[in-house]
Amino acid sequence: MSIDEDGFLAAFLPTLKADNTVIVPPGDDCAALDFGAGPLVLAAVDQIAADAHYCGPDSASPTPPELAGRKLLARNLSDIAAMGGTPRYALTSIGMPSGASAERLQEFANGIRELAESHGVSLIGGDLGCTPSEGASLTIMGTVDRETICLRDRAAVGDHIYVTGAFGNSLESGRHLTFTPRLEEGRWLAERGLTCCMIDTSDGLLKDLQRVCKASKVQAVVDEDNVPIHEDATLDQALLDGEDYELIIAIPAKFSAQLPELWPFPTPLTKIGRFQEGDATIIDSQGTDLQTRHGSTFDHFKS
Repeated sequence: MSIDEDGFLAAFLPTLKADNTVIVPPGDDCAALDFGAGPLVLAAVDQIAADAHYCGPDSASPTPPELAGRKLLARNLSDIAAMGGTPRYALTSIGMPSGASAERLQEFANGIRELAESHGVSLIGGDLGCTPSEGASLTIMGTVDRETICLRDRAAVGDHIYVTGAFGNSLESGRHLTFTPRLEEGRWLAERGLTCCMIDTSDGLLKDLQRVCKASKVQAVVDEDNVPIHEDATLDQALLDGEDYELIIAIPAKFSAQLPELWPFPTPLTKIGRFQEGDATIIDSQGTDLQTRHGSTFDHFKS
């Protein structure tokens, strides 16, 4: 039997025990901890593996190690962005095969360091080991005000669905290596009370939108004609591909009309639909299930 990521997590996470400092348990983009004073502490972990998340050193077109290291941190920063938070600290664990050069390791680490410096993130520790193939994991820690934290289960019936940026063909185009985590955008929306629900699109627009639907117990109505698509991508790629790392945002209808005028960023912000009562599915305006129409969404263990 092959691994079903969502199925495994649905069965395993309820078995975990935590003390009362854990106010957002596993299942969102980050866990959130409340130590009683000051902001909440955010924590998340992610990994990359050669020839799964980037082209390894022995592939026909190897990814520059600086970009691989950059991606490792960037995808963690995207998790912080989805919570409306600010990244603070990171720890990383890097595995290199015995034949790897010191120069490759240094370049990989430089990719992490340079992005960390640009976002004010302090690298505070980690581990280095010899492994059969190249890969790394990184734990990110951040902060967010308890009044402005954004969670997947806070979308409400009537909220409008917005997205940042554009979608599709992230892997073939190389954008999965160079994307900009939407930290400023997410924090701006959260701090102004314009949203309390976001998620980043690490696994694709439809799959991550459905996660919001399941957590919030709502149905999404999406206008496919409004989905922003990269020029080199198809609609199917925009809806199904993973690793775009944009934000899906639930905006209360009362803020929707004024939001485009208030938006201060060059990053496009596009309304693609709304939430309504119903089961946790994604449909078009005619009631057709979009996941049925477009096929399978991104799956780490099948892609």
